[in-house]
Amino acid sequence: MTTPMDKLVTSIDHPSTGFTSSAFLTVPELAELLHVNEKKIYQLAGCGEIPGTKVTGKWIFPRRLIEDWLLENSHGGVMHDRLLIAGSDDRLIHQLCTRAAIDWQQHALVSYSPSGTRHGLRMLDTGRIDACFINWGASEDSARRHLGLLRCYRNHHSWVIVRCLQRSQGLVLGKRATDLVDTQSDTSLESVLPVIVKNSALRWAMRQNDSGTERLLEDLCSTHGQSITALTVSTECNSEQSAVAAINTDLADVSCAVPSIAAEFGLQYMPIADVSLDLVMARKTYFRTLMQAFIKLIHERDTYAIASNLGGYSIMPTSQVVTID
Repeated sequence: MTTPMDKLVTSIDHPSTGFTSSAFLTVPELAELLHVNEKKIYQLAGCGEIPGTKVTGKWIFPRRLIEDWLLENSHGGVMHDRLLIAGSDDRLIHQLCTRAAIDWQQHALVSYSPSGTRHGLRMLDTGRIDACFINWGASEDSARRHLGLLRCYRNHHSWVIVRCLQRSQGLVLGKRATDLVDTQSDTSLESVLPVIVKNSALRWAMRQNDSGTERLLEDLCSTHGQSITALTVSTECNSEQSAVAAINTDLADVSCAVPSIAAEFGLQYMPIADVSLDLVMARKTYFRTLMQAFIKLIHERDTYAIASNLGGYSIMPTSQVVTID
C-alpha cells in the first residue's frame, strides 16, 4: 500500500506524478497528497496543526516540513531519534544536554539552543523545537506568571509544564560597582540594590529582549522605583557568559547572571531572587521515550553533583507535571 510519505518521495524524484519538485506545496497539491479535501487542509493550517504559511493571502507548505510532519505522525507522535530543546540560557541545562548528546549519540540527536524564554516559546509554538525551558521572574510568582505567559501562545492548550529546577540569580559587579557598594554605610541588599539600579554612571551588560533575565531585572528596577529603560546600557549580550565577560573586560560594570559565572571570573555576586526553570512541551512530547529519559537524567545522582559544584541550584526530588487550561 502506498503511503503519503511514499507518494511525497516519488513526487520529488518523478515530477510527472502531478506534483512539482519545488520547495513548497499548494493547498490542492497537499490535499491530494494526504487524500483529504481542501477544506481539511485549511482547517489544519488555520489551527497550526500542519506546518505552513500565508503569502499574499494564500497558504503554501514547505515540502521539507511536511515530510517531517508526516514522519512524526506516522510514528504516532513518537520521534525516537531527536530531542530539540531551546529557551532559557542555563549552565546546568547546557551540561545536561551535552551529556545526553554524547551518551545517546549512537541512536539520537540532542540539541540545545539557549535563545531566551520568549524566543524559545515562539519556536515551540511553531513546531520548530520539541521543548522549551522558561523562567519569567522570581520563583514565588512563577506558577502564576508562567501560566499567564504560556496562554499568550496559540498552541498552549496542548502543552504541559514540567517543574523540576530552581536557581539563584542576581547581579554580578565589576570593580566600579563593587567600589560603589563599599562606600555605603549600610551594605544590606535592601540598601545597596536601589543605589546600584539608580546610579546612571554604572554601565550595564544587558541581555536580549524577551529573556527571563531581562524580565527579572525589570522587576528589580520596578521594585526600587526605577525604569529598566533608564539604565545606562553599554552592550547587549545573548548569554549570561558573554554578559559577565563584558564586565571582566571593562566593557560594563553590572549584569544579571548566576553565581557560578561570577565565581568563574572572580567577580562579586549579589543575589536577587530564586527563579524556577520549567520545561514546556506538547503533551504527546512528554510521553516520548527520549523525553522521559531526559527528565530522568535531571534527577540522577550525577546531575545533583554537577548542580552542587556549580552552586545556586535546587533540583526537585520528582518532577511535577502541570497542565494548562
